[in-house]
Amino acid sequence: MKISSLKTFLIPTTVSDSEWALGKAFLLIKVETDSGLSGWGEAYVPHDCEHVIDALIRAMARYLEGTDPLKIEKFRHNALNAFANLQTGFHLSCAIAGIEMALWDITGIAMEQPVYRLLGSSCRTTVPVYANCHSNKERSLDEISVYTKTQYADGFRTVKVYPFLNGRTVEQGLNDVETLRQTLGPNCSILIDAWRALDYDSAILACRGLEELGVKWLEDPIPLDDLESLSRIVSDTSLHIVTGETLSQPSEFALLLEKQAANVLNPDVACCGLTQIKSIANAAQSRSCEIAIHNFNSMGPALAASLHIAAVIPNLAAVEYFPRFKAASEQFCDLHWQHGEDWAFDLCHRPGLGVTIDESALARFEHQPGPARPWPD
Repeated sequence: MKISSLKTFLIPTTVSDSEWALGKAFLLIKVETDSGLSGWGEAYVPHDCEHVIDALIRAMARYLEGTDPLKIEKFRHNALNAFANLQTGFHLSCAIAGIEMALWDITGIAMEQPVYRLLGSSCRTTVPVYANCHSNKERSLDEISVYTKTQYADGFRTVKVYPFLNGRTVEQGLNDVETLRQTLGPNCSILIDAWRALDYDSAILACRGLEELGVKWLEDPIPLDDLESLSRIVSDTSLHIVTGETLSQPSEFALLLEKQAANVLNPDVACCGLTQIKSIANAAQSRSCEIAIHNFNSMGPALAASLHIAAVIPNLAAVEYFPRFKAASEQFCDLHWQHGEDWAFDLCHRPGLGVTIDESALARFEHQPGPARPWPD
């Protein structure tokens, strides 16, 4: 069996536009073989970068034609060494991860096994997820309260919110969290993402307030280029400090572990790739560090891949889920993973990733740039 072709499909931001938030572009990859088998993957695309990553995937496509899709490690080695000449970067990592995901899908289908069985024995029968409740539209506390309460009513037992954005002070953010705590009740866990909006002093103030409110998770309190301060925050608080969504190389995560600058690493499967996340998780486990899978992607191939790798990670915290992308993803993808009332996903026993993609639906989407984002003076 050899790879015969590779196709990319850009899904415009308008598809995932919702009343709650503006949409995000998605980038899907189909790898076809001369045997008739094909596999699907997804590359993470930061805002306005979908064409860059699409171009990288297309540039690699000609080197993949005629190669064995089951030799995934060889593909990664050649992509990093022969194609990139070791001149790696975030966007190239996303392109490689998307193709790799499709190769794992083909391998699972060819061997009639779900991908998690090929990655190693599963550590659990269900995979926990949490609901990301972010909106890139300006929202009042009342609106955020209603949205998070809706997710809780839908079955999610953990929600993530962003109380320190848009110029809000630590005091204002903590007051908002206290209100949400009262609104949601004691049985709903609240995760906090500061999105790198704080510095060391304000982060410590936030940590002290969040500890009093029973919050245990603070994500990206400060920018990742200040590892010394991040390490101090880890040592100065009982909160789990979570970071890593902007990283793509194992060496970058290794440095976080060496500096003891996180309690939970947060890699994205559509950026780092399944193979690398497994090795990152192994390294993290030796430092008593957990893994939370970042997933700012469609709730299709990337979610399925996230659930597969989560199934084999002993030190898993949770997988990120975006309720606002569910309806959009269902326009082109059937996800064959079932979840319970608490939104923990049962392991899927279908071969490959466990997704069915409607290629005709993808062909109907006409790509157009998303709305321009603020450009500060």
